[in-house]
Amino acid sequence: MHIKDIYLFSYNYLLNISTGFVKASDVDRFINSQDASNCESLTDVFELLLVILQDFQMYPNVIKYPLRQEEIKEKIGFPNLDYCSKLNPDELAERFIERFNSNSKRCWQRYCKGIVSGAKFLSSFNSFENFKETLNNFDLNIVTREAFALFLQTKIDNMGFAVACNWLKELGYVNYPKPDVHMKDICHAFGLIDSKKRDIDCFEAMIRVADECGVEPYKLDKVWWLICSGNFYRYNIQLPNPQKNKSDFIACIETKLQ
Repeated sequence: MHIKDIYLFSYNYLLNISTGFVKASDVDRFINSQDASNCESLTDVFELLLVILQDFQMYPNVIKYPLRQEEIKEKIGFPNLDYCSKLNPDELAERFIERFNSNSKRCWQRYCKGIVSGAKFLSSFNSFENFKETLNNFDLNIVTREAFALFLQTKIDNMGFAVACNWLKELGYVNYPKPDVHMKDICHAFGLIDSKKRDIDCFEAMIRVADECGVEPYKLDKVWWLICSGNFYRYNIQLPNPQKNKSDFIACIETKLQ
């Protein structure tokens, strides 16, 4: 299989497993629009950050932001960035642990450190326009995009390279795929990367595929993510057997490459 054929092969596989659950037009709508494509203020940016910082590994099951968002916002003084940036993250974590009777201390501590440092980072911008201007100045090529995602790692706690890419991607920066575990597994199956250890290798491979296929990296990311998760969360639809869908997809790739 040529690199230029990867996107269409993946897209058709997604349509096939979605048949009977999600209409093709709804699949297209999902992969063509970002979660915060209408983001208009630093408050909107901060709110998306609260979601992104808990959207990996075990964190969604511990933090449960969609369910607890009003209480979380109240305790951090949302949307007052200056107030939130001055909070003690360890004390904040203890409040959440007590309120939600949680035994996942490490997750709450790291999440709260991300919230406070994220508020501090965003409060350094004097306006939403200034924030967007900064992001636009880095959205020039693969090197500058990588540099900005790496920079965010140093400014916001609990934000690795992949999480930084996810935040930027959902803010509307379609040239940022998220090189998570699913993406690395698929890139490795296609022979695009030699190892699954480095997020940046996967990031570069996905951009190379997207360029060859004539699509935005965002669309490639969303197609692969939906194949692996089956989670059409905007429609409250979960495809059955997502793990099997992912393993079958990888098996199809390996068969195609033989």
